[in-house]
Amino acid sequence: MNQAQVSINPLSTSCVLKNLGFAIDEIKLVRSINSLKEQVESGGAEQLESGRRRYLISELRFLHKRLQMVRDKVDAG
Repeated sequence: MNQAQVSINPLSTSCVLKNLGFAIDEIKLVRSINSLKEQVESGGAEQLESGRRRYLISELRFLHKRLQMVRDKVDAG
């Protein structure tokens, strides 16, 4: 019976694990962004207090910046 040898390249494994962490961070940020966008753009947006609306919009900007930082880290390698 032939037994196949499996060799795992530790460099590629660590690279995959590192990028997996970035992917998870990106997913969390995108979900948060989508949730906030729905709140701002929903039909009840007119009913939001102006302070609450401003907060949601500033939070969206902050999350977009964090998302860009995560993507830049991935691109940097």
